[in-house]
Amino acid sequence: MSRLMLAVSVGLGLMVLGGCGGGGGDAPAPVVPPPGDGGTMQVGPLLVRPASAAGFTALEIPTGGPISLVALYGSQIDYLASQAMLDRIVYASGLIGSSENLYICNLDGSNRVRLTNNNADETSPAWSPDGQTIAFDRQRPAQDREVCLIGADGSNPRALTDNAALDAHPTWAPEGRRIAFHTDRDAGNMEVYVTYTDGTGVTNLTNHGATDQQADWSPDLTNPLITFISTRDANSEVYTMKGDGSAPTRLTHSSATEQWPAFSPWGYEIAYESMVSGGYDILVTSTGGIPPRRLVAAYAQDETAAYSSDGRFVCYTSNADGDFELMLQQTEAPYDRWQLTHNGGGIADAYPDLGSPTLQTDRVIIGPAGSDWGGSNPIWSNAYAVVTACAEDGYRNLARIGVSAANANTIEITPLTTSAQGGRTTGVVVEAADIVNIREDGGRDRPTILWQLDPLDATAVALYFHWYTGKLLAVMVIADQNYPAGAADGGPAVTQRAEGDAVIAEGSFGAVFDATGARIADAAAAVRIAEDAVEVIR
Repeated sequence: MSRLMLAVSVGLGLMVLGGCGGGGGDAPAPVVPPPGDGGTMQVGPLLVRPASAAGFTALEIPTGGPISLVALYGSQIDYLASQAMLDRIVYASGLIGSSENLYICNLDGSNRVRLTNNNADETSPAWSPDGQTIAFDRQRPAQDREVCLIGADGSNPRALTDNAALDAHPTWAPEGRRIAFHTDRDAGNMEVYVTYTDGTGVTNLTNHGATDQQADWSPDLTNPLITFISTRDANSEVYTMKGDGSAPTRLTHSSATEQWPAFSPWGYEIAYESMVSGGYDILVTSTGGIPPRRLVAAYAQDETAAYSSDGRFVCYTSNADGDFELMLQQTEAPYDRWQLTHNGGGIADAYPDLGSPTLQTDRVIIGPAGSDWGGSNPIWSNAYAVVTACAEDGYRNLARIGVSAANANTIEITPLTTSAQGGRTTGVVVEAADIVNIREDGGRDRPTILWQLDPLDATAVALYFHWYTGKLLAVMVIADQNYPAGAADGGPAVTQRAEGDAVIAEGSFGAVFDATGARIADAAAAVRIAEDAVEVIR
């Protein structure tokens, strides 16, 4: 990222977790720090609230890689959150056995909005590729179920089908002009049909004597397959076919019941639910024949999974807490998950679909208890100085400088700008009357990494960050007690030179630590810092 925009807006509200219940009571919103006189600053993808604007510094430190380092110090930081373009969730919610209406909320469960409010039963909402329209199915009392459309703001509701049969579970073609759905209009036999969004061109895609239903269209424009469930091979299995209904291909071969398949955004993985161990779990298979693997296994009914647009998450319905609630889970290790709705009272939230990305809070890194996703605690409640790493795709990392409140006004952060700067590592020098430790963000809901400096009476440390991830590679305590005035000969306390992609840092170092926080040397005059190793060279 070549440049970060620094803007100060005292009136800008913070985006914090508020809860996304389906009518049974929202989770209480966390306490937001008082604004003081610092207001809220936007620094690139970060929202920052210092206790005071007086003396607060946001220093951008360019690098030779895709990240920019930003040092924030000079006043206590009470709130720091990263923002990103994240999907919204549209889902159905209502009393079990009664009507369901449609709701929209942010990916973390906040900012719930009720989209429809009537006595109809509305399920299976699906975002259009452009995020402007939602397709869903609706059944009014004593009427047939029909496929309908509505604007994402609740405007222009209209029926797409009008047939004396069940028409349900719409899914959008990736170009946004067609919608597939299942219907029993052929003498009660369930088939997958397609129509244009103006209601024309209605066509039977499956045309088979078995039950074919629950279609989902791949978002991949280059190979727009449709996955669906069929009983044409005795029991319910996952299939794919081309957008014109040709080349039906069976993907699963199981004696269990499979249902509700959903394509990943890259178009070759498919999540689906399978009846195992007396309940439904979420499994993943692929169009390339990779054996299925279990993605969600919570000893509960886990149903109707949908991928986020970036593939990082799946949202699904689970009755793990007794009622059917929305859950969000990572698709890669460590597979963290969060319960997004907390209803109780027999209210069910179901059929989530993810899309229509908007700017949202991705993580609360510093802030009040309970203000991160799912009511989790941020890593820290406050900080006096941090060095953050950001790129064009958002926040990457944060290192917190541990000092006491009494020494907070002594902090200074200076880039190590020489001809060696801008390779695979980037260095800064941090000064304070007493630096107790350095702590690094270990990732969402992961322990922090600790560099313990308290026994060393450190007043200046050199920190080196990875050029791409922004992770700390090395921490060196500067032994020269005259720093920052300079060494005895008047030269800088740290000099550096390039050695390929590595940097050789030279000076008088009282201790050297590697990327894990381990102390690898008690003294050094030169340290080689590379992407994969830190080495004392003399």
